[in-house]
Amino acid sequence: MVLCQAGELRDEVRQRIPRWAAKESAAAALWVEPRANGWQTEVEMLKSFLPNGAPLAIVMSRPLARVIPERRDWRQPALGLQVDGVERVRRAVGRAGFTIEASHGIHSAAAMALNVIGQQCERAGHPELGDRLQFAARRRYRVTGLGEGLSTVALLIARKGSAACAR
Repeated sequence: MVLCQAGELRDEVRQRIPRWAAKESAAAALWVEPRANGWQTEVEMLKSFLPNGAPLAIVMSRPLARVIPERRDWRQPALGLQVDGVERVRRAVGRAGFTIEASHGIHSAAAMALNVIGQQCERAGHPELGDRLQFAARRRYRVTGLGEGLSTVALLIARKGSAACAR
């Protein structure tokens, strides 16, 4: 099951998951960019559609995403752009019976800074240093722990109920 209310992302999601099935239940779900309004209803829908043991992947913007030019023009307000948005989703899915198994920050501030510095080095006539910084940025693209809050995207992996329920 794919739940994506952000029109700006639907085509991108369909590239990766061409056939979205509308079913009474699903074995797994991907929730893309929870909206600032109505997200609680979507949590309840995911709770009712997914059986115990089913994985749920949640991809949502974080406040730092506002610096990305493409993100500024999106029409629907995203919950993740609020300072406490990701934490609100964490708590809500927990109350709905899901356990967060993994949490990642994607497109970290460190990676963005290294990319910008690398571009400046290339412009200053040092492409070899720019290349090294671009490779260093790739190693810091995904972060966990404290650095997650300073990324543009949150990726949460949850599972409904306990692993024992899936057996």
